[in-house]
Amino acid sequence: MKIHLVFLLCLLAALSGENTGIVKAEVNIFTGAEGRSGTIEWTQLVSGSTKFFCKEDCSKDEDILVKTDNVTAKNGRYSIEYRNGPSGFGILSVTFTSLTKSDSGRYRCGLGKSLVPDSYVDFDIRVSNAPLGLTSGFIPTNTEGETVTYPCNTAVNNGPMFFCKDPCNKAEDILIKVNNVKAQNGRYGIEYINGSTVGLYVTIVQVTKSDTGWYTCGYGDPLSPASNFRFAILIEDASDAPITNFCWPWVLCSFLASVLLLNVCLLLLYKWKRRWNLRRNISGRTDGTNSTISVIYEN
Repeated sequence: MKIHLVFLLCLLAALSGENTGIVKAEVNIFTGAEGRSGTIEWTQLVSGSTKFFCKEDCSKDEDILVKTDNVTAKNGRYSIEYRNGPSGFGILSVTFTSLTKSDSGRYRCGLGKSLVPDSYVDFDIRVSNAPLGLTSGFIPTNTEGETVTYPCNTAVNNGPMFFCKDPCNKAEDILIKVNNVKAQNGRYGIEYINGSTVGLYVTIVQVTKSDTGWYTCGYGDPLSPASNFRFAILIEDASDAPITNFCWPWVLCSFLASVLLLNVCLLLLYKWKRRWNLRRNISGRTDGTNSTISVIYEN
């Protein structure tokens, strides 16, 4: 009965609430420069009247940075905006101005109520002293060993596509140059996805710290592009990455199950020892007297 109760509690804990179970996806990390400003945006699959932007677990009023039913709103150094994107998608963006070290932490933005949102995304912000010479914006930050994809935010062009690492002024800097809609060269890939928010995307498989740096992607000749987009990425050691898939109900359940298993083992050992001592006492009587054995019913 106790075992069933423990696993029932574990199941209820894992199912209660949208955000107390296993995290739906890895939390994105963005690094910004102290004193600078930056904007992060996501494509939302659902629409909603209320837009919110909050810090930490968003359970208290002081966690809410911006909340509005309008398409845009600002509160001090923080602002939020919602606009219609291509193919019926909505684009939700949040902006930080005059970043400080205290801005580092976990954030959430989305549509609907902040405690029970219709759609949301969690992300981490880190603030340092001008990483990679950054003067504005945020740098996507990933962990070694991951496969990462970055949008190439550039004008649509029907010419050849390219992906290169800066300074991108000589042939050995070019990672991919292709006329097709999709290509792969070792760990590097490029693809044009028709109907997507951006169109052109680049991918790096199994990133390493040596992949940290500035990149350029776009259309045309990489040495003389028709249109291009320049971006930076930061790769950190796996040991430095935050725990993003932490699931407290299952950790708690594992602990309770371990304690319960230990108690069962101790109980079985106690019963075995008691019966062994009882048999030894019976077999050791030699005076001819009768022995009385009490029957004990144990659950």
